[in-house]
Amino acid sequence: MALPKYIRETDHGVILAIRVQPRASRDEIIADPGREQLKVRITAPPVDSAANKALLKFIAKSLGLPPCNVTLIRGDKNRSKTLLITGTKAASIQAKLHI
Repeated sequence: MALPKYIRETDHGVILAIRVQPRASRDEIIADPGREQLKVRITAPPVDSAANKALLKFIAKSLGLPPCNVTLIRGDKNRSKTLLITGTKAASIQAKLHI
């Protein structure tokens, strides 16, 4: 099965391209294999990195990984973010996101 465009496996781990919607009514992941980015809605506001922290924690929980395995590598002050996920494979992430 082919990986969506927003999941890429590298030597360092899995790269996940995300588009964040802060101040949502609930935390949820909207996976559409045809999109360039995985859409994630977070209830936290984009103030003092609260949305970034909530995003990392939510992604780790959704993938069944410890929070230390999920790192923000690009997009600190942007809605488009790039995460590095270690300790797992791209196929496992794809299965857990039900894509």
